[in-house]
Amino acid sequence: MEALLRFSLATSHILKRQCIAGAAFGLLSHILYFVRGYHDTQALGIFAGHIMMYTALAAPLVAKKGVYAGGLTASAIFASYLVALFTSIGVYRVFFHRLSRFPGPLAAKLTKIYGPYTARNGQMHIEQNKLFEKYGDIIRIGPNELLILSTDAIPKIHSAKSGCRKRDAGIYNIVTYKGEYNLDSILDREEHRWRRQVWERAMTTKGIHSYENSTRMVCKTFLGKVAALEGRPIDSSLFSLLITFDNMGKIGFSHQFGTIEAGKENHMLGLLEVTFGQIAQLGELVWPLAFFKSLGVGGDSAKFDALTRKMADTRREAQTEEIPDIFGHFVADFDSQKPTAFFNKSILYSDAGLILIGATDTIAVVLSYAFYYLAKNQSYQDRLYEEVTSAFGNTVPGEFTNNDLSKIQYLEAVINETLRLENPVCNNGARLTPLEGIVVNGVWIPGGSAVRVPGYAMQRSAKAFVQPDEFIPERWTTRPELILDSAAFFPFITGPNNCVGKRLAMMVLRLVLAYTVYDFRFEFARGEDGTAIHTKAKNNLILKAGPLNLVFTKRV
Repeated sequence: MEALLRFSLATSHILKRQCIAGAAFGLLSHILYFVRGYHDTQALGIFAGHIMMYTALAAPLVAKKGVYAGGLTASAIFASYLVALFTSIGVYRVFFHRLSRFPGPLAAKLTKIYGPYTARNGQMHIEQNKLFEKYGDIIRIGPNELLILSTDAIPKIHSAKSGCRKRDAGIYNIVTYKGEYNLDSILDREEHRWRRQVWERAMTTKGIHSYENSTRMVCKTFLGKVAALEGRPIDSSLFSLLITFDNMGKIGFSHQFGTIEAGKENHMLGLLEVTFGQIAQLGELVWPLAFFKSLGVGGDSAKFDALTRKMADTRREAQTEEIPDIFGHFVADFDSQKPTAFFNKSILYSDAGLILIGATDTIAVVLSYAFYYLAKNQSYQDRLYEEVTSAFGNTVPGEFTNNDLSKIQYLEAVINETLRLENPVCNNGARLTPLEGIVVNGVWIPGGSAVRVPGYAMQRSAKAFVQPDEFIPERWTTRPELILDSAAFFPFITGPNNCVGKRLAMMVLRLVLAYTVYDFRFEFARGEDGTAIHTKAKNNLILKAGPLNLVFTKRV
């Protein structure tokens, strides 16, 4: 009995020493590896490494002690390693991290999993805006991420002279098609510069003018659909999406989607929304996405890529100089003897998807809310009708033109005010500060920190706008005193990564709003109070408006 007790004590001491060794290894793992560099994209490798570590630990113990005793010992040692690792990570992030002095929720300081929490109801931008009211203008929203509510930060993060970069700042690292980044996600500025040159060829004044007739045809299709409904309520948010999707089919690929006539989303549009929605639901938490991407698990994203690839191939087979669309410029570069940017098909497919992503939901949400604000206040609608009527038929008999409409100040004011209140890209992408860090409003932000200025919060800031939550188009015309800081208005971003399709977006918005207001009066349907467009809106990285039922009446 005494011998058994001595053996048990000796075994216990050995196990304690083994667990202490495991804990020490966990502590060293954090200090020597996890605390250094960006590891989110290595999620699969890290997981596999730990499986191998446990297997290597358990195998000899099982062989020596048996399955039960050996497995229990291995699990105790491995648990000690994990407890020490995560305790070290937690203590470091709260007390010793370079961002430890910045205020924010404790959970956000501890883990990036706080991101999915803020995105739980699909309105992460509103949840984050509440944090500014509680914690101030610079908030720690993740272990290594700050949200900044300051116009001083905008050029220091986004300008051409900024040392801030996309690499290792978050979601951009994994937005690829077979390893190739699209224009928006390119990490290298030099590569971005060359790719953007091709995009800009598609967005010249001449190019925008060549797309105008296609957009005009889409407008007429929409007006015809509205007329056919004979005053029955329609979901204007849905049709705003269908308008922009059909339009991008035409001017992007010379392709006819026909969703307006069908009155519902097609499969491709549904996949597009689900793809981005999944990223948003995770609060831009990168490592789970990187993990499944490494496993080749694509789901709806892979289906969207397949449909985009098929459409791109079909369009490329029909390539001629006479077809005026955006993708044709990409194909021309790809097929040239010395391509500028499109060196392989994966790049071609990657940017083909961006054509649809970048100019469907972004324009649709602005159009949705413009309909909402104009329907809510008929005086705005009446004035807009009077203003655009003066431009009807000026250049092209019986038609509106983008050039004529661009001179209508009130139309521009309505669009700008909608863009201000309902920024399509609510959060904006994060950037990583350079080694020397940056200074914002006298506050030094250390190098290697992910930073962002959220457009939704910035454009609704009381420091920048009087009555910031009110729709007042006149602040852009006759009441400039309502704008306290014009730099806060940046719906298309600024710097070298600003929206390449800004002029295209404005053309579409001008024509759709002008043709609709000219042909119809519209108001809330019976029983519609207009609240759902906000309460049921979803931040899918690009904002999607909630439903809004309107009744359209033909003008006499």
